[in-house]
Amino acid sequence: MPCNKAIRGFCMNRGGVTSTTWDSGSSWQSGKTKVIRVPEAIADEVMRCARLIDAGNAVLHGNTDDKIEIVLSAIAAYIEIRSCSRHANQHTTKKLDISARTWDEMRKFTAMVRHEPNKLGLNKNE
Repeated sequence: MPCNKAIRGFCMNRGGVTSTTWDSGSSWQSGKTKVIRVPEAIADEVMRCARLIDAGNAVLHGNTDDKIEIVLSAIAAYIEIRSCSRHANQHTTKKLDISARTWDEMRKFTAMVRHEPNKLGLNKNE
């Protein structure tokens, strides 16, 4: 039954593209998404890891006492937080660019943690 223009606001939408359909698509870089079930207690952590993997960043697994792994995980989490806090009205690309000069010291620190942990007091044997 066609919708009468006088009562158009009361007719049900029959699907398809409308004025409120999002053109931007998914924020995921890896393509199509799938709904999964995870325990609520770890849902935020699973989502954080999924976003890191999607962005092409390494994800460090499990609980650990390895100081190097803890520091690298904290750096990855910080970058993810900064990436998520960007607003659409900022004049930037969609993806956070950590190759910019403002990230020089963070990149140097990350490289030092990976390649020269002894300089920071992070011994691989501990």
